[in-house]
Amino acid sequence: MSSQRSGDVRIAVVHEWIAAYAGSEQVFEALAGAFPDADLIALSREPGVELDLAGRGVRTTLLDRATLRNRRSLTLPLMAGAWRSLGAAQYDMVITSHHALAHTNRLGEGGVHLVYVHSPARYIWSPEIDERGASWYLGPMRAALRRVDVAASTRVTAYAANSSAVAERIQRYWGREATVIHPPVRVEFYGEPAPTPPTRDYVLGVGRWIPYKNLHLVIEAADIAGLPVKIAGRGPDKSRIVAAANAATVPVEVIEDPTDLELRELYRNALCLVFPTVEDFGLVPVEAQAAGTPVVAFARGGALDTVIDGGSGVLVDSLDPHELALGIEKAAGISSDVARKNAERFSRAAFTRAIQEWAGSTWRS
Repeated sequence: MSSQRSGDVRIAVVHEWIAAYAGSEQVFEALAGAFPDADLIALSREPGVELDLAGRGVRTTLLDRATLRNRRSLTLPLMAGAWRSLGAAQYDMVITSHHALAHTNRLGEGGVHLVYVHSPARYIWSPEIDERGASWYLGPMRAALRRVDVAASTRVTAYAANSSAVAERIQRYWGREATVIHPPVRVEFYGEPAPTPPTRDYVLGVGRWIPYKNLHLVIEAADIAGLPVKIAGRGPDKSRIVAAANAATVPVEVIEDPTDLELRELYRNALCLVFPTVEDFGLVPVEAQAAGTPVVAFARGGALDTVIDGGSGVLVDSLDPHELALGIEKAAGISSDVARKNAERFSRAAFTRAIQEWAGSTWRS
């Protein structure tokens, strides 16, 4: 692929893997839109994942094979080599979307390398959170991967983080300062006015059904509060969610793999969203607020940036179901208008402005 130009500046936008239309992929899509002349590069791309890239193709690496795309614990030690295999010093500016080892690429060597960080790799630095890093296979390699990760950080011109929590991790692990730029959320879609007044008659939990999301706690908290509950998502932890639903004394509806339109209706009609997990940023609480739904969230991670305690939601200091239930009671008095207004801070337009200003100021300096 030949280098594209913005004026006389060769630019590339680089991403980890494209596996679904999820948060990091939406950032890649927004970055591509912010730099319309840039070449687009990713570690791998799952066929069928649709992104709006204005007709541009995506260059991938040797790990873009059907047998490897979904085997992250196996390919993690190979990723830095895959990035290096693309070569070096091909661009004047590289903007990298990073959550594994993408910042090890050397495509902008000698130029400006800007890295937008979703999180320093959890499976390298926080294996207790991400099950991929807990694999026995990676245990002996973790120290070596950390050395590779830290060495790569010294070659980066500047970092941006998707939340204050991630900026703190960048400082702790890599010894680098980071500008906080919140990622784009589809606030216009989720904030579209409803044709009928919302019912606001159930507690909602949304997310992948995996252990650290703690969605079973949403059911337990709603049960204590005496309110119906709906759980939406999909994933391997379904059995625990179903078990919690069967044990509850309140009505529980488990909704597997809802469409975007179905999810918007769920947000619109919920009394509140309960978000009992620690996320680097977390799209779900912002989507709920865009629909006018207050959020009860654990006061850790990205929720500290996205939820205004007592304004657009309630922050709790414990994941004890009783404390979450108290949060649900407080959330009943939260203004939908305040929640919607808060969500507007996280629009795609706001992200694009911030990214372009950050890139421009770094380039000029």
